[in-house]
Amino acid sequence: MIKRKAAARRQSEQKRGRTYALILVCGLLVVSGFFFAGRQHFSSMDYGMKNSRLRKQIDDLESEKRRLLLAREISSSPMEIKKAAKKVGFGDPTADQPQMAQLTSVTKDKAVPPSAATTAAAPDKSLIVRTALVKPAPQAVTTALVKNNKIVSQPKRTLSAE
Repeated sequence: MIKRKAAARRQSEQKRGRTYALILVCGLLVVSGFFFAGRQHFSSMDYGMKNSRLRKQIDDLESEKRRLLLAREISSSPMEIKKAAKKVGFGDPTADQPQMAQLTSVTKDKAVPPSAATTAAAPDKSLIVRTALVKPAPQAVTTALVKNNKIVSQPKRTLSAE
């Protein structure tokens, strides 16, 4: 009988040990679940803040894009182009420039400078007639024209005596 009671006691202690181990495993599982849920919560909060910052940045960039498009439209308007051309030196002719170029004849006997046409034709005067007043363009404009038209210097030709 004593042996039976001792064996029954051992079995109940083993059952109690298993129960305590199962309770411990379940408790650890619940605690780890809380930690996992907490980590998920704070990472979602972090993503929300990052998302908010990115939305604000998108709004700022869109407003900057609208501002730049408006500035481009304004700067490409005909009035602004005329203002920029006047700044650079292009534009409407001024009082010191003639309104139209003068026409000259192609034949030698009629090709006389306008100043000599009123007076007697002088043979020592040049037959080239200045038809328009031309002043040199500013350096910035000439370099821009050279870049746009891609002017390439011609190779030098040498004449050899044979």
